[in-house]
Amino acid sequence: MKETYDVCVVGGGAAGMAAAIAAAEGGKSVCIVEKNKKLGKKLYATGNGRCNVANSDMTAIHYHSADPDVSSFLHTCLGTEPNRELFAFLHSIGIYERCLDGYYYPRSMQASSVVWAFSDRIRALSIVTYCSEYVTDIRRRSDGYHIICGTELVADQVILSCGGLSYPSLGGCDGGIKLAEKLGMKCIPQRPALCAVITEEDTEVIKGVRVACSAQIVHGTVTDQQTGELQITEYGLSGIMIFNLSSEIGRRLEQGKSVTINIDFLQEIQEKDFLQRNESIQRNIYGYLNSYLPEKLAKYILDACELSPKQMLAELSDARMQEIYHRCKKFPFHVRGVKDYEHAQVTAGGISLQEINPETMECQAYPGLYVTGEMLDIDGDCGGYNLTFAILTGLRAGRACYDKN
Repeated sequence: MKETYDVCVVGGGAAGMAAAIAAAEGGKSVCIVEKNKKLGKKLYATGNGRCNVANSDMTAIHYHSADPDVSSFLHTCLGTEPNRELFAFLHSIGIYERCLDGYYYPRSMQASSVVWAFSDRIRALSIVTYCSEYVTDIRRRSDGYHIICGTELVADQVILSCGGLSYPSLGGCDGGIKLAEKLGMKCIPQRPALCAVITEEDTEVIKGVRVACSAQIVHGTVTDQQTGELQITEYGLSGIMIFNLSSEIGRRLEQGKSVTINIDFLQEIQEKDFLQRNESIQRNIYGYLNSYLPEKLAKYILDACELSPKQMLAELSDARMQEIYHRCKKFPFHVRGVKDYEHAQVTAGGISLQEINPETMECQAYPGLYVTGEMLDIDGDCGGYNLTFAILTGLRAGRACYDKN
C-alpha cells in the first residue's frame, strides 16, 4: 500500500532530523527514511562522543568548497548570526550549551543527549520513521515524488540529508550522491577530509611524538597554514592542525599535484636566540636540540641534517647552526595520500553549490527537492563547523517546505 506524506526526509542524521522537525512544526505530515537501524547513529560519535555542536568563530574561512563564491553561499544559508539561530533551535528541543575555549558542547558533554532530544521531539511531532530502509531512486511524477525503497512512499516535497562517505562502519556511504547523479545534478568528486595524512618519509622512529608547531602547505606559494599540536604516527602526520589542512591537501592530490607540508618546530624561537649557545658548557648538539624538542624528534632532525648527535656545540660553526635552525623552522614532509573514509570525520566534495538556492536549500532544477549538510560541496574545519552547517541547512530546508505554501 502506498504511503503519502507532505514531506519525506531521506537520511536520519543531524541535518535530516532538524529538517523533519522544522517541517513538522510548520504543520506538514513528515516521514524520515533512514538506512541504519536507528536515527542519529553518526551523531553519537561526534566530537569523540562529546558532540561539539558549534564554534564561537563562525567566519567563512573555516569552510571549504570547489566553488569560489562559497563565502556568499554561506552568508545566505547560515545568516549573519548562525549561533543565535542554532542555539534557539537546540533550546527548543531541550539542549543547552556550554562553551569551552570557544567550542560549544551540550551541557551534559554527551552526544547521546543531543540524539535523545532530537528523537523525543520527533516522537512528539508524530513524525513517521522508516529505519533499515535504503532509498535507491527518487522519481518525479504528476502526483509528487516517488521514493523507491522497501516501502512505497510518495511525497510532495523531498529533503535529501543522506550525509557522506565518512565512517562507513557507522553507515557512511555514497547512496546520497548516487541519487543526486541519477537526478542529473552536477557533483564535485568526493574525497576524505578532516583526516590524517600519509607521508613519503618513514616516521616509524618518531611515532607517538606530540609537539606544538605550525604547518604550511607548499605548492609554489604558501596557501594555507595551521598552528597547534602535531601528532606523528607510524604512517605520517595527524592532529587537528593536519585535519584542517587535509581538505586542501586532498584536492591538490586529486588534481595530480605534489604536496609538501613544511613544519615549523621552533615557531616561537628567534634565530639569534638559537645561535647564542654557551660554548663553555661541554654539551653536544643532541642535548642542545633536545632542550627545544622531544628527544626522538631531535635525533630525527639531526639525522636529516647528516649530523652525529655526539657532535659538540663548540665544534659547530655559526653557518652549521643556522642550517640546523632553518631545517627545524621548515622541515619538509612530502604527502603521499590522505587516510581513507573510515578514518575521516567528513566528506569533501559533493553536490555543486550552483545547483542549490542557498536561501531555501532547494534544487534549482527540481522544485520541492532540497539538499542539506554533508551532501553539499562544503566541508568545515574541526570545531563544530560541520554540525552547525548540517543543522542549519536542515532547518532552512524544513522551513522552506511550509513557507512555500
